Amino acid sequence: GGTGATSFSPASFIKLAETNVTSNTASVEFTDATTGVFDGTYRTHAVLIRRLEPSDADKRLTLVMRDASDGNYETADYAYATQALDSSGTGRADSSTSASAIYTLGAGDGMGDGSSPYGTSCIIYCNDFLDSGMPPSIFGNGVYSKESGYAACNYFGGTYRDTSIQMDGVKFAFNSGNIEQGNFVIYGVKE
Repeated sequence: GGTGATSFSPASFIKLAETNVTSNTASVEFTDATTGVFDGTYRTHAVLIRRLEPSDADKRLTLVMRDASDGNYETADYAYATQALDSSGTGRADSSTSASAIYTLGAGDGMGDGSSPYGTSCIIYCNDFLDSGMPPSIFGNGVYSKESGYAACNYFGGTYRDTSIQMDGVKFAFNSGNIEQGNFVIYGVKE
């Protein structure tokens, strides 16, 4: 017999696409052109990024969203906050209410030295893409390191501030320079 309690079923992550960068690459994109990615099937997508290394020192990972109506990436009207606490106890942060991209991993100081891999990875959740009347948002957390030897625990979030535009893709790039290496896997979150 039951007690009347409601059962809870955890969400399942369904792998949809993967991009593995092994040499200098400007950006990584996931759009509705990739089957099952931002096509309305899932309300939430999760992007797992591992083994990430910038080609230059002190870089921050950015995200821009693709406008479903014209296929262009929006380059204004983002709001974000990114904050980290490093292993020496120093806080590092950055935020904006009117930015050209959402700054995610790398907080206010950036990651890497441009010549060696450091322990850098994160997960980014993308919500409300292709939703009329609700602006798309992202949030996540991760870890990054620098040439000075510290590791930083980083959390971040952001949104596109115009509710009239529906988004159907994301593009990841560093604020300058290339992605030296990185593994990017996008999942649909089945409720």
